[in-house]
Amino acid sequence: GLDCSPHRDMISYYTFQHILRLYCFVLFMLCLLMYYNTKDEDDAEDFLPTGHAYQWTSRVKKRLIAHELQDENLNVPVLFYFSYFSKLQNRLDDCETAPSIFDINFSNTYWQLVNIQSPQIFIFSSFLDTRPLSRINVNQYSGPAIRILAMVKGDLEMISEIPLICKVWTGQTVSSAQVQSADLLWYKEWGWNSPDRLQAYLLSCPAADLGRRKTKDPGLPNFVLPAGQRALAIVQDTCERPSNLLLLNEPEKERSEGLAVCLKGLSFPDKDISRDLAEWIEIQFALGVSRIVLYILDVHWRTRLVIKEYSRLYQQKLQVIPISLPGNLPNTPKLRQHFFKMKVNQKRQNEVLAYNDCLMRNINKAKYVALLDLDEVIVPTEGSLTDLILNLEQISYEKQEVYDSYCFQNFYFFTKQEGSVSTYFSNANRTRSGTSGEFMKCLHAVEQVRTVHNHLPIHCFSDEESDNCSVEIVDPSLGKLHHYRETCVGILNQKCEELQGNQIQDSLLLRFHPQVQQNLDSSKILEKYLI
Repeated sequence: GLDCSPHRDMISYYTFQHILRLYCFVLFMLCLLMYYNTKDEDDAEDFLPTGHAYQWTSRVKKRLIAHELQDENLNVPVLFYFSYFSKLQNRLDDCETAPSIFDINFSNTYWQLVNIQSPQIFIFSSFLDTRPLSRINVNQYSGPAIRILAMVKGDLEMISEIPLICKVWTGQTVSSAQVQSADLLWYKEWGWNSPDRLQAYLLSCPAADLGRRKTKDPGLPNFVLPAGQRALAIVQDTCERPSNLLLLNEPEKERSEGLAVCLKGLSFPDKDISRDLAEWIEIQFALGVSRIVLYILDVHWRTRLVIKEYSRLYQQKLQVIPISLPGNLPNTPKLRQHFFKMKVNQKRQNEVLAYNDCLMRNINKAKYVALLDLDEVIVPTEGSLTDLILNLEQISYEKQEVYDSYCFQNFYFFTKQEGSVSTYFSNANRTRSGTSGEFMKCLHAVEQVRTVHNHLPIHCFSDEESDNCSVEIVDPSLGKLHHYRETCVGILNQKCEELQGNQIQDSLLLRFHPQVQQNLDSSKILEKYLI
């Protein structure tokens, strides 16, 4: 017979090799799992507190839970708390200890109340502002600022007089700095500023001791910042136990040249705006917008599902910020909607905070920011919005002018089209003449604008003495603000009949329709929810 023993030995050898490799692979994966299950920054305590509820939970799962909590509470330093709180509690004295996130005095879910009797201060978000022109100069310090967005109820003059302190925790390091300025995000000349009305403010304090300079040149305030989340609280005394704790948002390290669009707080509890919103999002991206930030008060259930799908589809390009009204203002969806209709000016005074929050969130993420409504689109006459911006910058350079904002005149596209599917593509007729002034919308230069209103910039860095802003009204031959409404806004009611009777054809947006429709069809989001 044929002797197969050498072949059997060879098969046994290769089998052994495979088993050995499999064993090494399994051993490697077990070691890797053990490493990630025990590794912690600076040997800090578990991400979740010890206790009966979590005693059988692995560290990996605890981290996942912590990240879920952070995603749900964007302005609360959840990861900071779970990473460092135990260490801070045990090793810092009373003046340095951060509050537990469970001791925060929350108000209407997304706001935090500062522990002060008068005026009432509700803080929403905080940001490290490293823009070169935004330096705060105080004593020996000249460098980046910390910006806090707040709604204040009380004497408008008092906010500049009361001593407020920013306390910032970076790991186990605590720093304090006094609030240097409080910018009202509303012109006093507009009125509606009685002490019993909530007003939007931008509070600013120096970012001293947060990091060390890369350079000794005071004109280049670049910092090297330690890794990890930072937490911020507003107090009146450095040894006071804070009633608030905000996440200190930090800008991207690399500056982006793109365009961001901010959509104000959506409040449509009964009306399904899913199709309009999906189409509006796709139009913005087709025009060349690089980033969209949506603020959500309350929307129809189907709209909420569509927003969730778009957040998944455009993870790096679309951010959703939930928001509510602060203080004693109504927050049940239908009552709040009725409040907006009856108290239009108070509605606007609350909207302005979200606009400034969006400006701050786009530091280093965008070169320009536009603040739009769902029925508005800035449309260039030729090319994309990126092409239009380059053209506007070239024109400014040739004129030897520097503008903080490029503003577009408002042209109505009346949308009474019975049975039409698309709000934006069903009507190619617009008003012959545009409306400027308070009806314009702008592209704001992020590096140059400190605060904004929904139509115009308020404070800018370009004029150090007066904070005034330089605005260029764009020639309609270069681009326009398309405004899609059934009728004019209330202030133009007397002129509306004249505007409706004098319309011309304008099909400039239609050139983007094939791309928009293709993206809507390929995503199948509207089809999925039977819209």
